[in-house]
Amino acid sequence: MRQPRILLVNPPIWNVYAPHLAVPLLAAVMRRHGWQVSSLDLSIEQTDWLLSAEGLRALLPKAQRRLGETAPDERRAHEEILAVFDDTVARIDSARAALKSRDILTDPLAFTDAATVVRNGLACVSASFPGLNFDLRGNFSCFSHRRSESVLEAAGSADRNVYGWALEHRPIPGLDDSDLAVVGISVSADTQLIAALTVARHVKRRRPDVHVVMGGNLTTRMVSRWQEEHPFFAYVDSFVSYEGEDALPALCDRITGADHRPVPGLLERDGRGGLLRTPAAMVDVSDLPTPDFDGLPLDRYFAPGPVLPLQASRSCAWDCAFCSIPFASNKFRIRRADQVVHDMAALAAKYGSDTFMFVDEIMTLTSLRGVSRQLIDGGHDFSWYGETRFSKGLDDELAKALRDSGCRRLDLGLESYNQRVLDLMRKGTKVADIEPSLQALLGNKVPVHLFCMTGFPGETEEEALRTQEFAAETLRRSTEEFSVPYSTAANGPFILDVLSPVGERPDLFGVELIPPGEGEDLAFDLDYTVSEGLTQQDAVRLTSGGPGAAAGAAFHQGTWIGDAEEWSFLWAMAEAELPARRVAAPAAPCPDVDAVTMMRLADGVRARTSATGRGILLHVPSGDALLSVPQDWHPLLDGRFHAVADLWENFASSGPAATTLVRLAAHGAVTFEPAAGSGEDHPLWYAAHPHEVTDSRADGSCLLTSPETGNRVRVSAAGRLLWLLAAGGATASDLSARSRLREQQLRPLLEDLIRHHVIAVASLHPELLGLPLPTAAAQRVP
Repeated sequence: MRQPRILLVNPPIWNVYAPHLAVPLLAAVMRRHGWQVSSLDLSIEQTDWLLSAEGLRALLPKAQRRLGETAPDERRAHEEILAVFDDTVARIDSARAALKSRDILTDPLAFTDAATVVRNGLACVSASFPGLNFDLRGNFSCFSHRRSESVLEAAGSADRNVYGWALEHRPIPGLDDSDLAVVGISVSADTQLIAALTVARHVKRRRPDVHVVMGGNLTTRMVSRWQEEHPFFAYVDSFVSYEGEDALPALCDRITGADHRPVPGLLERDGRGGLLRTPAAMVDVSDLPTPDFDGLPLDRYFAPGPVLPLQASRSCAWDCAFCSIPFASNKFRIRRADQVVHDMAALAAKYGSDTFMFVDEIMTLTSLRGVSRQLIDGGHDFSWYGETRFSKGLDDELAKALRDSGCRRLDLGLESYNQRVLDLMRKGTKVADIEPSLQALLGNKVPVHLFCMTGFPGETEEEALRTQEFAAETLRRSTEEFSVPYSTAANGPFILDVLSPVGERPDLFGVELIPPGEGEDLAFDLDYTVSEGLTQQDAVRLTSGGPGAAAGAAFHQGTWIGDAEEWSFLWAMAEAELPARRVAAPAAPCPDVDAVTMMRLADGVRARTSATGRGILLHVPSGDALLSVPQDWHPLLDGRFHAVADLWENFASSGPAATTLVRLAAHGAVTFEPAAGSGEDHPLWYAAHPHEVTDSRADGSCLLTSPETGNRVRVSAAGRLLWLLAAGGATASDLSARSRLREQQLRPLLEDLIRHHVIAVASLHPELLGLPLPTAAAQRVP
């Protein structure tokens, strides 16, 4: 007789750069108990399909229909995304393939190009659903994961819910298998909740006889509040709190009638509107099998690898005031180092992977020393990273062992560089230990990542800025003094978790909680006020990152996938050159143009006429630029060569037309034939790219941001003046006279502005500056 089958699902969206550990661990446990197991990482399966040519083609009609539903102030951004859609469809499959190849680690230009295409693909997915902001870590939509009512509404709305829409197009395989008895859904974060209920509804509609059970960290937090039967029971038969390795086998045995022992942590209905709870039990982590990744698409994650996750310990040995990890993770337990390294070796042999990440909340010094020593003594050639905390024992000896054992990144909870604030946090670390630990790690070529927090109750702005300055100085030293360019830092505002010590006893921290909004029964983070120090709004302001790209440049705002810790680790492992954050626009040409010069759109440039009919949007893939030009340029849309004189007949004024012509040439949006015009020596014509001024300073300098490319460059007061003077075009002599800059000052500054694509240069025949022009045909008559 065949054993029943269980399907284990990791719903979107969780990390798509590497597998999540929960399903492989449970799969290994269930196979040990004799069950047939199918593992489904729906997070990568759905994301990989949505970001494919097939998926995007299916989405395009939805995105086009939504243009008419978009609010007027958002329509321009939506049109920009539609303008990049075709190019993204054409290049998305090759871009995804490139990101999954280890060759990309040593090809920074190829990485940035592929990452840009994927980022544009994320914007295309977002444009297809109302309110959706889809990225590779999590997303927000018109539905709220803070309200049970909204989550249930999303589960039944395939048209507005990206996960439901994807399931309609690509249903979960194997649901019709008669052996299928249980579907387990692991929900670790609130970013997965809507998808998890959507999956549960999908299963129940197809197989109402199958038992659906939900577990995971968020599940534990969520069900701890329930006092009566919850509406989620419409699609989920039972919930498991805390750890699942003992609970899931017991539950499956009970469902099949094999055993009726208690199921640790089980929550189920009592049939009278109430709930039945079974106390949770603590899993013996030393008895866990090696995680089993069979059935997961290890070649489809968005990073070369696979980078496989594993644990050296579970939960956390500390009780920081801002953290709720101990609430949902039971007590801290540690595994023996030889068990951990045995798992690494077994996984390497089975899956061919030599890269690992420890997903421990904190790797203690005991784990770090033990794992390092076991790896060195065993002669293993693996690369790995994990997370720890600053302490006196993180010294040169340990740092050397970490490097020798293959550690190529260590995440550290800095939080604050102020002892008073660390004490308020109950962090248990000393500022005096931070510098020596960093010196030891960086001195042994182990890159670091610093987690920083701004706005813990009672912190002052001066203290917050001190932490920011210390983090910035650490990154500078890492690169310049230690030749370790792979160190990173992240700074976010304090989030008040209701299950943390601050949330449970706000009065002890000078905090007053602001109740959640009406119906927000799933809200685990709350707004708050403080009696002293930085306010919640101050913390957001200090961590906002400063001015960004223009609001209309929607697809320039997407997550840059290289921010993922897996990529930082892999670049450090390969000792590779780090890529630029944006596609570098090609060197601006200096066209020599007269009336008979022929021009057309360059290869690969896509054009879209605005819905208002007032302009044309051009997408130039080579620089990831979106250009808006007047409708007068519509003859170029036929893809053929046109004489400049013929085009000029449509324009009422030569000045703006000439400026646009130079801008098109500078972005590589047009091709000229012949490459040179009359060959006469004409003055250089400087035409400004459209930029927006942000972050102006007292010395006259400012930050110029291009809404067309997302490029940002800081210019001096003199550079800003030249940019303004060139707005309508000017000769070099005009610029010199009006700026009062000497030749030896002017030339280098102009060259720098041209290199940063702030201004463009071209040689335009004087006849182009006066209208009317003779027709091109007339000019060709001898």
